[in-house]
Amino acid sequence: MTTMLMEPMAPWLRDLNRFVSAGSPGPFTPPADVLVNDQEVKVHMDLPGVSAENLDIELENDILTIRGERPFPYGDQESDRTWRRVERSFGRFERVLRVPRGLDPNAIDAELKDGVLTLRIPRPEPARPHRIQIKHDASGEREPQGASHA
Repeated sequence: MTTMLMEPMAPWLRDLNRFVSAGSPGPFTPPADVLVNDQEVKVHMDLPGVSAENLDIELENDILTIRGERPFPYGDQESDRTWRRVERSFGRFERVLRVPRGLDPNAIDAELKDGVLTLRIPRPEPARPHRIQIKHDASGEREPQGASHA
């Protein structure tokens, strides 16, 4: 007797079921790389189909926030009776990335080219100790403590 392994559904029926039940994809969450060295912080974010006009970038303390929208390119879904398989994600997004403290939001250089947003943020010089010189009066003597000027 030969045993035959059978799929519960024919392949074409399985694919049709997957196609119909796929629904809409999840929210658009662009991937990002954050590279930090002694001179700068660089952020590279994949944003295909997003224009510069649809982006908002903020830096507050050590939180870099990038908001935007990747518009749905196919028109109104309800009125169009075309069968579709949409795997790419669209819509509004917000990415919050932690960066080193002390970065200047006014120094961010942002470029959107070939669907990739590149941010370059220079790191400030590290604070160094500063020696404070004590002033003496003209005679070279220090004023006694508790002396007052009238």
